[in-house]
Amino acid sequence: MAVPNTQTEPPASAQTPLIILDSNQQEELNDAQLNHSLHRLETFLRIFGFYQYSALSITLSWLVFLLLGVALPLSIIELSYCSNCEKYQIKNFELEILVSESLVAAISLLFISHNLRKYGERKFLFVDRCHGHMTQFREEYLQKINGFFRLLAVWLLPCFLLKTVRDVIRMVYAHNDSWWQSVAALFASLVSWTYSTTIFLSGSALFNLVCNLQIIHFENYGKLLERDLDVSVYIEEHIRLKHNLSKISHRFRMYLVLELLVVTASQFVALLETTGNPDIINFINGGDFALCTCSPTLAEQPYTDGRLIGRLLIQFSFSSSP
Repeated sequence: MAVPNTQTEPPASAQTPLIILDSNQQEELNDAQLNHSLHRLETFLRIFGFYQYSALSITLSWLVFLLLGVALPLSIIELSYCSNCEKYQIKNFELEILVSESLVAAISLLFISHNLRKYGERKFLFVDRCHGHMTQFREEYLQKINGFFRLLAVWLLPCFLLKTVRDVIRMVYAHNDSWWQSVAALFASLVSWTYSTTIFLSGSALFNLVCNLQIIHFENYGKLLERDLDVSVYIEEHIRLKHNLSKISHRFRMYLVLELLVVTASQFVALLETTGNPDIINFINGGDFALCTCSPTLAEQPYTDGRLIGRLLIQFSFSSSP
């Protein structure tokens, strides 16, 4: 008598480890993606001197800033000055623009490097595990961090193109006796301007990033209010949001005040210089004033985000009040 060929199904417990393994692999993949984005951000900030964890790194960072952001453009202004070239270059304009650009870049470098040195990248951005919900909002964190680079490019590229066109036109009409010296001066000027402007805009973009990361939690808090949960959950989340907002205000308030003061003062100086100058002002000799005004205008968006999270906090405070 033939024995029937019966197949026994494996118990459910034997399949469970495979499911857990797949889930763990997905978690590790997501963590790796977030860590990669954070490492890319860290590398970018380290290249521009924001990471100052030792006396050597502090010295190198500020030495590079003084060389590229101050000494190099100052040398270009002095060496390329022509007494009979007021139509193409006004020395007072160049010096005043250099002072304002150096000040805003120095403020950004000083305050951002101080916060990174004191808190570290993850605590500074509120994406470490100690501040909670890193796993829950990992994808949103990833999108916001990647958006930092897109926002910086959107701010920087239009100004860079305008700066390049203006400097090329001026080089054609007011070049030195040697063309290679003019080209070298043009290249050095663009490198110096890009370096200083990137440092300034990076500070504003980081403030924008911190605010956007907190907006994620505010939106999640709004969803919590729509659910029927224990009151202690609402109170705990509300306290945590207020605590984070207080930290953001404490870390950025002096930076924002000083930047706004310098930007406002530079715009008043630009207004007085352009209206009080008897010579003809055109795109070539006064174009840097437009750039000096354009960059702070583009960087005003982070301040809007800061006001937004403040309004959200007030709204949720009244919504959660008994």
